[in-house]
Amino acid sequence: MLKIQKLSCAALMLAGVFSTSVFAEQAAFDESAASYAVGALMGGQVKDLMDAQKEVIKYDNAQILAGLKDAIEGKVDVRKDEKIQQTLNSIEEKLVAAAKAKSEEQAKVAKEEGDKFRQEFAKQEGVKTTKDGLMYKIINEGKGAAIKPTDVVKVHYTDKLDDGKVFDSSVERGSPAEFKLNQVVKGWTEGLQLVKKGGKIELVLPPELAYGEQGAGAVIPPNSTLFFEVEVLDVNPKATK
Repeated sequence: MLKIQKLSCAALMLAGVFSTSVFAEQAAFDESAASYAVGALMGGQVKDLMDAQKEVIKYDNAQILAGLKDAIEGKVDVRKDEKIQQTLNSIEEKLVAAAKAKSEEQAKVAKEEGDKFRQEFAKQEGVKTTKDGLMYKIINEGKGAAIKPTDVVKVHYTDKLDDGKVFDSSVERGSPAEFKLNQVVKGWTEGLQLVKKGGKIELVLPPELAYGEQGAGAVIPPNSTLFFEVEVLDVNPKATK
């Protein structure tokens, strides 16, 4: 069931703060102003909920106010009213369906854009593609022993979506990342084995070698093709504890 009841939590917390002993000490306490403040607080929370869902549901302000009034006056008990419970369930179902449709549309667009990006990247000089679909361009091969999946690597990187938007960069933060190579996305594990310490490489990961159909939060949409520029600063196979 949609947790509409959360709207009253802040008001309950507020009630706990203003204990009976405090009221006794504050003879000039304005109960009218306090009532308005609680109403404004709850109203603000309702507005936030309405704004968050406005693309899916167009709520009727008058009906919301009527519902609040009836609940305050004890004319309705949300916990016992079967019709209201059914309505709340239908709201949740509608929101879930809308979120799914939006995610599917994002995935479709991301796949189409990713396909175009990979086609263009493949035209660049020096670009190669592995049998798994990883595309790469070695800028500097580096020196030393070959990197293994179990090695710990210290790298600087810049990560971009296929539209060029940077979503993560150790370079911008000024702080290199260090991790075990077999504990990151498949494209990184495969790609960084193509260079050595001191090496620099550009990687283009199709969705199946990156975050796939799930994406990664609000930053990386489902089915995204990702571009990475990575420089291997150090390799330390012993630092795996």
